[in-house]
Amino acid sequence: MKKTWRRRNYFIKKELQGKYIFSFFIFVIAGSFFFTAIFSLLSANTLTIAYKHSSLQLGKTPIILLTEILRAHWIFIITGGLLVILISVFLTHRFAGPVYRFEKSLEEMNRGNFSLEIRLRNKDEAKELASMINALNVMLSSRIAELRSLSDAAYDHLENASRSAEKTAAEEVGKAIVLQRQMKEILSGFRIKNDV
Repeated sequence: MKKTWRRRNYFIKKELQGKYIFSFFIFVIAGSFFFTAIFSLLSANTLTIAYKHSSLQLGKTPIILLTEILRAHWIFIITGGLLVILISVFLTHRFAGPVYRFEKSLEEMNRGNFSLEIRLRNKDEAKELASMINALNVMLSSRIAELRSLSDAAYDHLENASRSAEKTAAEEVGKAIVLQRQMKEILSGFRIKNDV
């Protein structure tokens, strides 16, 4: 049976998600005010007739409409704001979860653990990055395993050389030198910070 990955905690990286949720909310509010301002400017020179408690009201269209919208639809405005927050929580969760997973995986890699595999949910973002990190782990693991094997063999040959006769010792040292040369070739395939 295939295990499905479901996160129960929707606030994985609170700072990151909070910043984006706040940005989405401000964007929607600013957009609403922007379109209200445009509508008000376009209808500034018009009059509107409205009924309020069986009385007729006459006034400028932007003011009448704004007061009527705020008075009659305040529950929809609050519900809409909460809906924006909820939707942005779910949207930010799709990339905050992978960012959290990458951070934890890279911490493990910094400790020398290359045996891990990053698994993301179907709807998560950055799957390509996860597969690239997984490929890096596989490559490093195989190279390290190869280096360990060569190192163990070189050690065995040097240990045999220390216990054997002079002619046999020279052969064992020669085999160890060959193995050391193979390790050097593998290591030369890596570029590190202090390389020129």
